[in-house]
Amino acid sequence: MGFVKRTFRRLFNFAAFFLIVVLLPGLPPNTHFEFRDYQVPNPLPLEGVLAPNNLLDNTERLFENQIHGPENLIYHNGAIYTGVHGGELIKIIGNKFEHVAKFGKPCASPVEESLCGRILGMALDTVEKNSLIVVDTYYGIYHLNLDTRKSKQLVSVDTVLEGVNKPRKGKMFNSVAVAKNGDLYWTDSSSDFSIENGVYITMTNPAGRLFHYERKTGKNRVLLDELSFANGVALSPNEDFVVVVETTDSRLTKYYLKGEKKGKSETFIDRLPGAADNLIPDQDGLWVPLVVAIDEDHPYISQVLAKTPWIRKFIVRFLNLLEAPFAFIEKYYSNPVTMAVTHYIGHLEPTAFLFPARTTVLRMNWNGEIVKAYHGFDKSVGGVSHVLQVNEFLYFGSPFNKYLGRKKVEGLSKFAEPKKVETPTTTTTQKPVTQAPTTTTQRPTTTTTTTPKPTTTTTTPKPTTTTTPKPQTTKAPAKKTETKPPPPIKEKVEDITPPPQPKLKVIKKDGKQEEL
Repeated sequence: MGFVKRTFRRLFNFAAFFLIVVLLPGLPPNTHFEFRDYQVPNPLPLEGVLAPNNLLDNTERLFENQIHGPENLIYHNGAIYTGVHGGELIKIIGNKFEHVAKFGKPCASPVEESLCGRILGMALDTVEKNSLIVVDTYYGIYHLNLDTRKSKQLVSVDTVLEGVNKPRKGKMFNSVAVAKNGDLYWTDSSSDFSIENGVYITMTNPAGRLFHYERKTGKNRVLLDELSFANGVALSPNEDFVVVVETTDSRLTKYYLKGEKKGKSETFIDRLPGAADNLIPDQDGLWVPLVVAIDEDHPYISQVLAKTPWIRKFIVRFLNLLEAPFAFIEKYYSNPVTMAVTHYIGHLEPTAFLFPARTTVLRMNWNGEIVKAYHGFDKSVGGVSHVLQVNEFLYFGSPFNKYLGRKKVEGLSKFAEPKKVETPTTTTTQKPVTQAPTTTTQRPTTTTTTTPKPTTTTTTPKPTTTTTPKPQTTKAPAKKTETKPPPPIKEKVEDITPPPQPKLKVIKKDGKQEEL
């Protein structure tokens, strides 16, 4: 009887605490949009074109424990450019790397992320040669000349940006794509929280936006609002539409820039078996890395809780209550302990251990169809946010990893065209490695100018046939089989097998450099 009373008392106390946290007015953090329920459709099963394989197993780790968090990768003039923790932009040539630029302020430790800066999105400029457009999520969007190393800010994080529902500042500048005329299409993942509080972004209602920045006037125009963790962005080859990632909802959204549907949007693809990050386009299609895989044993918690706004609100407010005393001490008596605690509470990086072992990278065409899936299960690489294809190699970036991944994969330039088939109502197959979470439905339409979502179909690859040459009566030489042209990036990269390198240095507050 005593056990029952104690259990009841504890449940009552928790319920009271839960209601106080959820219902108390004005309790931070405050958001621009109210917590409300929405639903996310079940991810596609791992069958057909998505069937498990081991193509990404035994991935090499380059510069292990020498770099941290190479989120985005750009290949230019024989070198790879990437941003790492501490706000540094580095250049990798062969087995060496060097500092290129930093847009943040001098800092003593990477946990001072908001001071150091953090580079997320990058793209080659189409107007000025040998230049990059770089997104520092804490400081803004910059133009960087790689010859002079001089930078110019194009968009500041202090700018009040328009929204379909309400104007507001951006809190997490993320990805960027550059049009042929130099205009930018870029994303702000949230107008409520920075990347240090990425967990909060996944738990609150969508507040991300897609913008068009006109290079001539320097003005921003919102294209889409209330996106779920707006992330990677890519322009179609003809620049008639732009595709943007909604990470939290495992969906890619298409926004028309030209034609009869100009100004309207629709689903490019949804029900992805994971949370997508960056988009890497070329003439034939897109690389879509899934930074978090989703399966039956590891559902995406924010999708599971999408229908329960009270629970999501409790989690966000409770985490903020945990952080508050450390933030107060840090404000008046800064020290390494409180600095680290305030940095990691609400940060996505400490949650990486919850991710399943599966690593998945998708190859898609411009019709929104999955052409091929690359999987790995040996944990040689994980948390992939970016894929860089150079000849027969794939390089893998990640916001979490302390290395640069590389894998030689045969047949990268030969992608089979998918064949559409009707999605069966019931399917009996061999149990796959992962399964979709249950009881989720399509998210209701928001107030943005989106068109109804098209019916999603499951695509499978068209079988490839191999023709054997017929025997000839004469001794004429056999005809050579025509091969598809090489991938868009034609430069040849030397084999990168790095020897031990000195650790990357950060600039301290007193101006001195110190190894990480």
